[in-house]
Amino acid sequence: MKPHQSLFERGRKIVILLIAFAIFFGVAGLMFSADNSRSQIIYILCSFACIVGVVITSAALCRCPHCGKRIVNGVLVVKVCPRCKRSLTTGKKIKR
Repeated sequence: MKPHQSLFERGRKIVILLIAFAIFFGVAGLMFSADNSRSQIIYILCSFACIVGVVITSAALCRCPHCGKRIVNGVLVVKVCPRCKRSLTTGKKIKR
């Protein structure tokens, strides 16, 4: 049986995946198509759509599971909620 995964952890994984796709589409648009071609524009638009998806996902899913505060900046590196000072993965209170 899989352990429960919080919305924050799921949102973080989706953000990582969307950033990887945005980088892939950006590089593919620059390397694998001719200048100002239709395929280059499509690759760049896909990259832009992935970046918009990152913003929407981080705003919608990346919340502290304990206090509910949105954590938009630093989603990939933050380990402790800035408001309630609890660990985002274990839920234990962090003493500082």
